[in-house]
Amino acid sequence: MISILTLLLQATAAPAPAPAPVAPWAVTVRPKTDPTITSTVAGTPSSDGNARLLVRCDSGAQQVVSVQLFTRASLGGPPDRPVTLTVDGGTPMGANWEFVDKGAYVREDMAVTTLTTAIAAGKSIKLATTTATGEAVDATFAGPPSADPVTKVLAACGYTLGTPPVRVQPKDEPKK
Repeated sequence: MISILTLLLQATAAPAPAPAPVAPWAVTVRPKTDPTITSTVAGTPSSDGNARLLVRCDSGAQQVVSVQLFTRASLGGPPDRPVTLTVDGGTPMGANWEFVDKGAYVREDMAVTTLTTAIAAGKSIKLATTTATGEAVDATFAGPPSADPVTKVLAACGYTLGTPPVRVQPKDEPKK
């Protein structure tokens, strides 16, 4: 009798399973508190688990695609600094990225077009940058299984893989 009761208590006291982690390069849509803005994201953790590389579309009044890096350790925030991505051992691609405490991102259209095109076809992505104090930060990421995740994120902002977006200046803004 006691053994049956023990089994029943163990069965009912089993903890609920933890939510499954998001698979690498799975495309997720994240609504914002502002219902007019939606973020669509795909990314992957670094091979050591200390960083995450993302391609992100923020779609609202404007559509902005960015390539982002988040780390467990502090990067030290501003100023902007160079970040280099090397895809499949090819030519390093560098650009100045904007930095926050534990992250960095680039949203300039030509840089994003170049990087997303390379990432979509890549199998191995190496990233190199520095903290605000000059310490090296290196991370290695697996590329997506196909171009599909990157293509879907870009499409959420009306972008096409490999093609820079065409920006139309609103009529009420003076030309620069």
